[in-house]
Amino acid sequence: CRSVVRARQNGFDPAQAIQQERAKKEERKSDAVNNKNSSTSSSINQEDPTLFQKTSTLFRKVPTLAALFGEVLTFQSLATILGVCYVRQLKVSVPLDTERASFSGNFYAGVNGISGIMQFFVLPLARRILEPKWVYKLLPCLLVPILAYLNFVPQPADKALLVTAGAFFCLKTLDYSFRNVVNEMVYQPLDFESRYLGKEVIGVFASRFGKSGMSLLISFATAQFAVGIKELSQFSLVLAGTWTASSFWLSQTVVSNKEAERAVQERTNKKRS
Repeated sequence: CRSVVRARQNGFDPAQAIQQERAKKEERKSDAVNNKNSSTSSSINQEDPTLFQKTSTLFRKVPTLAALFGEVLTFQSLATILGVCYVRQLKVSVPLDTERASFSGNFYAGVNGISGIMQFFVLPLARRILEPKWVYKLLPCLLVPILAYLNFVPQPADKALLVTAGAFFCLKTLDYSFRNVVNEMVYQPLDFESRYLGKEVIGVFASRFGKSGMSLLISFATAQFAVGIKELSQFSLVLAGTWTASSFWLSQTVVSNKEAERAVQERTNKKRS
């Protein structure tokens, strides 16, 4: 007690000093908590971008994915509207259900048979010669002339069915035998994020939206404006032109077979090391 009294007489109060030290500690704790909360909130804002932001950034970084997104979207839209043209023309040209079912069965059997032959025998040989960019340029050149002939040359109902079925047959065969395989080849030299996120976005949004969106558009146009086979055929030609432009754009961004093999080999060597 005497020491405390002497300290106070000499201008030093231990209790006051202790209180000041405690106040400084509490202030430092509050500052540390505030800094931690602010850094946590900023890190959350930085580390949780939306799917749209991730996709937009990825497409800017890898232009091949953006081009492939456009090609898939336009192709699926074209396949949907051309399928509707085929079904409607079949109903007009073949009114009997049994004959129509027989025609459709033979049609899809031919599609599957030709696609299988091309996948197992033609594609392995063509892959050694043709680069993916030439395949993307070749596919529209095989289909667009048939659609142009269908729209610009007047034809009777029976011949119109053959031409429409021929265009749809060509589209399905090329899709099953060449296009799907080449699309998978495009992903091989890309990085993991492009092969995972990019493929998921293209497969879900571009493919599904191309089919569902075009189906809804056809249903709305048919109900509101009584759109017939002729108008749908004309629209299919417009979509074919859009798909051609998308395919040529994609052909400018894909790498060659040698570059793709080199990228895959480098990625494999990094994993092993």
